[in-house]
Amino acid sequence: MLIAGCAEHSGTTTEVALQAPAQVSEQDRVGKALADFLASRSIREVPAHRDASTDLDGDGTNDLLMLLDDQNWCDSGGCTLLVFRGGADGYRLVSDSISTRAPIAVADRTSHGWHDLMVTVGGEGDSGVVALEFDGTRYPGDPTMGALLDPSRLVSAKPLITATGTAIAATQP
Repeated sequence: MLIAGCAEHSGTTTEVALQAPAQVSEQDRVGKALADFLASRSIREVPAHRDASTDLDGDGTNDLLMLLDDQNWCDSGGCTLLVFRGGADGYRLVSDSISTRAPIAVADRTSHGWHDLMVTVGGEGDSGVVALEFDGTRYPGDPTMGALLDPSRLVSAKPLITATGTAIAATQP
């Protein structure tokens, strides 16, 4: 969108074309969030990842969850989950949690104003789901320390990243 304005200098009129800032795509915002995270750890290789967005903190702006399901970001317990807060200028890292597996869902329940995240932990045959509760600053760094939840508690959780490798974008809790 171009906006034209007129300015008068010494009796002459000059037209000045002002250009509106370019729109940044959601894909670019996600890519920048990951690039900034990797740069903060001096890592150059971009890992395979799945991401989903939803408003975790109730501010009307979608936040970003990113599961780094790449061999360099996974161990026998799972992979690294990044949570970013969305804002007008992009995403800011809130927390990173190791040893998480999909499926990942958002719960109706909140802790310190942020929705709990339901993540799968454990290996084949002995896996379960734990709730990551926001502590006012971040989500827990190691979900394997949490107690496994009763499956009946998971009914109200809305899926964000499925176990089959798909992500569900822009969901509302």
